[in-house]
Amino acid sequence: MIYVTSDIHFLHKSILNFCPVSRPFADVDEMNEAIVTNWNKTIQPDDLTYILGDITFGRISLTIDLLQRLNGRKILIKGNHDHDALRKEAFRNCFESIHDYLELKYNGNLICMFHYPIHSWNKKHYNSIMLHGHLHGNTVDIDGKIMDVGMDTNRCHPYLLDDVIERLSTINCNTDHHGRNL
Repeated sequence: MIYVTSDIHFLHKSILNFCPVSRPFADVDEMNEAIVTNWNKTIQPDDLTYILGDITFGRISLTIDLLQRLNGRKILIKGNHDHDALRKEAFRNCFESIHDYLELKYNGNLICMFHYPIHSWNKKHYNSIMLHGHLHGNTVDIDGKIMDVGMDTNRCHPYLLDDVIERLSTINCNTDHHGRNL
């Protein structure tokens, strides 16, 4: 199975204040444990998860311990809070690969993954899919098959990629990047 998520924010105390509805935890330890539990109830050891950035906002050694407790294989698409952690080889070794931006062909769909939402992505007007994080569930006014897959949009659980594709299947983008109707 293939999963996707973003904005885990392990060890980030202030995220509890920024996102009180989606992270109703008493403290950061409770949040970290809930994320690990939710992840491992969902993801099996052989599953693959694309993480669209912002893994942590805390000590790298503690973050690595948390990452090693998570089931499955992991691919990271870098977020704005990952730069310091990526300086550490032990952190980088938690992932099969690390990217700034990634495109994936999956079950006849082109899926573009980036930490940030972007207005126009490759083959948008041919109904490709843009997955992003960064916004913590705040809405963005961009047409097309685009979705925030962050932890704050799914009760601190990763999304099954097939469910995301199904959810976006009714959206049709019929204008190109020049604003022409197709």
